[in-house]
Amino acid sequence: MSESISLRLPRDTVEKLDNIAIKENKDRSTLIRELLDSGIREKDISHAVECYRIGQISGWKAAQSSGVSLWRFYEVLRERGILVQYSEVDLEKDLRGLTEE
Repeated sequence: MSESISLRLPRDTVEKLDNIAIKENKDRSTLIRELLDSGIREKDISHAVECYRIGQISGWKAAQSSGVSLWRFYEVLRERGILVQYSEVDLEKDLRGLTEE
């Protein structure tokens, strides 16, 4: 189900959107939806990275919550300069989580 929303954007932002839409042969609405989806995914990943960084959740849970594979999540950590910290306790938690699903 879709819902319509309205927002005001600066003219230069609208022009940039229109230019990209033309280059990609898309209408403006499709482009905006794609950009929002991409931004939301990135926010989910950033939030999961922060929760992982401060030790709130394991890598496995962070990957699940951000909707990416564990290997992709570890790639993101590497790209952002965050060391992977994985202990036996984390492994036990992750294994318990797998059997509970």
